[in-house]
Amino acid sequence: MNRKGLMVSLVALVASSAVFAAAALKVMRDNQSAAIGQGSEAVVDLEYQKLPADSEADWLTDFTLTERNGKTVRFSDLAGKVRVVSFFFSSCPANCLQQNMKVREIERAYAGKNVVCVSITCDPDIDSPERLNEYSVKLEATKDQWLFLTGKLIYIRRVASEVFGVALDKQTHTERLIVCDKWGNVRGTFLWNKLDEMAQLRLMVDKLIDETEPPPVDEAKTPKSE
Repeated sequence: MNRKGLMVSLVALVASSAVFAAAALKVMRDNQSAAIGQGSEAVVDLEYQKLPADSEADWLTDFTLTERNGKTVRFSDLAGKVRVVSFFFSSCPANCLQQNMKVREIERAYAGKNVVCVSITCDPDIDSPERLNEYSVKLEATKDQWLFLTGKLIYIRRVASEVFGVALDKQTHTERLIVCDKWGNVRGTFLWNKLDEMAQLRLMVDKLIDETEPPPVDEAKTPKSE
């Protein structure tokens, strides 16, 4: 690993973390208020929880979920972009929010570049497209470079396990950010709450942006469940 590059990334991470600390507090308070009031929400259209056609496959290599704008998104639609994937749920008052503040740092660091952040809920009964849209507004997430996806929990479990090699259940998810290359291959996983790993994540993303050909088979990681 390039030691100088790692140190530069660490310094940048420390600085950006300080800038976003106040914003994180504000979003946390807003999110707690929303969680308290969620019981009075109107009945939600559950169309987004319909299982897609590929749910009948024995093993998922691609997936289809609903974005906060109500439109379906296939993971393969993002071909040509480096992808930073994470799992969360909007009613989580602490860890998920802190994780998403880290994702926001990544989104802003790569603004205008071929990088997209993909956040997938593990509480889809609560996290309808409408609710995810409200949540994304509080995070000031851009619509094109940070996607928020929802669907059916049994399907999202399979997405986590079969596509990304991580365990997932309702309101239970990995704390690793998963980096995929332009061809959808998992190339690395990094703990969001470890500064050194986040610096390594950025070095990995920088490398993948410059790739013009898919990696040899032995470089692309085959997902294995945690």
